[in-house]
Amino acid sequence: MRDETLIQQYITVLDSPAPPGRQKEQVVQDFLEEHSVLIPTPNRLNHHLHFQSIISKFPLSTGLITDYAYLTKSSDTWRITFVELESPDKDFFNKTTQKVSKSSTFNAALDQVRSWKQFMSSNEPEVRARLLPLIQPPNMRINPIEYEYQLIYGRSVNKNLTEGRKREFRSLQQDMGITIMTFDQLVDLYRNDLVFEKNVLRVVNAGFTFKSMAAGLNHMLSYLGPGELFLSPSEIAALKADGYDMDAWEQGKLLTVNGRLPLSASNTMFNALLSKQGGQT
Repeated sequence: MRDETLIQQYITVLDSPAPPGRQKEQVVQDFLEEHSVLIPTPNRLNHHLHFQSIISKFPLSTGLITDYAYLTKSSDTWRITFVELESPDKDFFNKTTQKVSKSSTFNAALDQVRSWKQFMSSNEPEVRARLLPLIQPPNMRINPIEYEYQLIYGRSVNKNLTEGRKREFRSLQQDMGITIMTFDQLVDLYRNDLVFEKNVLRVVNAGFTFKSMAAGLNHMLSYLGPGELFLSPSEIAALKADGYDMDAWEQGKLLTVNGRLPLSASNTMFNALLSKQGGQT
């Protein structure tokens, strides 16, 4: 069963004007990040969403900032998807039904995503380096990376008004290599796709921190140390109370045993077991 109350709350956000001084697309993104089950990650490979996390406002460069990015992998490939969120109030096409012509705002959104693709064609190593702390385990860093692009824009009623618009929409995606979704399609995904909460990360310094930790750490502390993942005192206290050896982690020891304890703890437990067995002989 899906939460129909959540769906209605989301639709109300889409239908309502933004509060004074705020952009509608940011209002929608804030709602999605607060209710992360609605954040679409349809490009998942068979190892699921990596660390069950998305990266909010991931920067390709100082002037090119995605609304979010997410990583997924299979045994031999990485896939990184960059997502642009525009306003649900914007139209795909001009109001005339005599000829299918894209609106200026839709053209601008497409140009934005196209600029990401152009930037990546000559600056991919720079972006990959920024993501490197998350590309784990280290032995999988040699695997090829696919980059994909998604635009979430407008409402389905404007896209589907005529058959000509539907054809133009399909051909645009094929020609540009961009997956285009409407905000209404997020409801369809929520109802029909795998539903799960997601952590929301953001870039800070040379690593990452949490905007919200909703889905657990998923062995993140087995790979990222305190120089790559920056945790607040309250997050560290909560993790410590949940059985994570945060004292060891803050000393630079990765928590490789069940994602909660350092390897030294495993050695200590093993030696204690041997000692106990020796005392019984």
